[in-house]
Amino acid sequence: MDGIVHFDLKGAPLKIDYLASVFKSIKSWGATGILLEWEDTFPYDSNLKDIGSQRSSSGCGGDGLYSVDDVQTIFRLAKENSLEVIQLIQTIGHLEFVLKHPAHSKLREAPHSPAVLCPTKPESLELVTTMLQQVIDAQPDAKYIHIGADEVWHSGVCDECKSTAASSEHGTVSLYLQHIQNVTLFIKEKRPDLIVLMWEDMLRSIKYEVLKAYNLGDLVQPVVWHYNQGHCFELTPNMWETYRHVFSKVWIASAFKGANGGSQVVSPSERYVSNQNGWLREIEKYAFRFDFVGIILTGWSRYDHYSTLCELLPVSLPSLKCCLNCFFKRDSTQPVVEDLIPEAQWPGGELARWVHCFVVLKERCFNFIHGDQVATWLNRWQIDNEFTNPLQVQNIMQFSKHLLSDMLELEELIRPLLHQITGRRSAEEWLGTFLRPVVQQLTDINATAVTRFNAGASVQPKCTHIEIDSEMKPTE
Repeated sequence: MDGIVHFDLKGAPLKIDYLASVFKSIKSWGATGILLEWEDTFPYDSNLKDIGSQRSSSGCGGDGLYSVDDVQTIFRLAKENSLEVIQLIQTIGHLEFVLKHPAHSKLREAPHSPAVLCPTKPESLELVTTMLQQVIDAQPDAKYIHIGADEVWHSGVCDECKSTAASSEHGTVSLYLQHIQNVTLFIKEKRPDLIVLMWEDMLRSIKYEVLKAYNLGDLVQPVVWHYNQGHCFELTPNMWETYRHVFSKVWIASAFKGANGGSQVVSPSERYVSNQNGWLREIEKYAFRFDFVGIILTGWSRYDHYSTLCELLPVSLPSLKCCLNCFFKRDSTQPVVEDLIPEAQWPGGELARWVHCFVVLKERCFNFIHGDQVATWLNRWQIDNEFTNPLQVQNIMQFSKHLLSDMLELEELIRPLLHQITGRRSAEEWLGTFLRPVVQQLTDINATAVTRFNAGASVQPKCTHIEIDSEMKPTE
């Protein structure tokens, strides 16, 4: 089976020099290819310039990645490491990066959500095929193209879609399936040799007869994704039975990062290796029924265009190596070792280690900010009523200053390392999302403690006398 590593470039897109090092490492760990999910980092041109990396001088929301030359350099670097390149372009769902723009907002399926494209408007297919054409043209020797098509949250919402669905014998699902068929037929017309992949979650509840009616078995190879740990890994036999009658070739997708919560900072290898083990059992169960072409190890950077950053790739490389090792050696008895990568094979290893230090320090800060000391001696009532013990406040002042100093020192160490691997916007987003809020909380507590300490001796609380109604008094 092929082993494809997913690069989700819609969050913290990686600089070229860093990618070059990563490609060498993942090749040595057993990967055979890469899946590039461009989103708004692809240099679309002409009338699509505003949705991609060329929309301003900085591009990609401030990261400045990638140019036309950058894309070709990435392809070359992958080829030098014998890695198959598969490009992924979303074609109906997860199109926030397109539909957020006023020029394309009229193509939304639901007016309040930029996530899903309306499949019945003629301009929608024109938009998607124009995107695909530019991406396909950038890679003349491509063997595969991935059209996304997962998590289409809204269907049959607009008036055109309601009318179209009502006139179809297959109802609302016909909207999605017809769109996928139109997209894949366009690709096959332009490049008959291209193999089309798609995420298959929207197909799971559709009956066999309906899937056959749209000839999907001849048009796409589905990628079945499931990211749960082994103890709760479950895909229904009915799904597999349906797919067996429709698709001759199937891919699977596991995860090595970004599937343990949308705002995590580290990737626990054991959790993700457990997911690989779940897939190994599933493959063994169904190997005689399917031709499993390959596995895509997904590494999500964001859950959608607007969500916050997931774990950074340097922090997740130990997880990726463990997952590749588990899947291709198929030895579930091997212990999972988090820090098993030699320095030369761990691009961004220094950043990863400082991020782990941040996690430890953040926990200390959290325990202090929300702990008993502050709640007991410097709570909101005490501050408002100037009713504090100078000795206890001094302890809080000193400890908050110590934690604040450590966190600011860590920020100075992490910032330049972030800028080495990703663009300015993403580097500052990580700091502003995870580190700076802690700094602000410590700063506020320290400033309050200083004010109260300088105020000197405590005073009587500024409380008014409350008359207790006779009906509220306890009975004797």
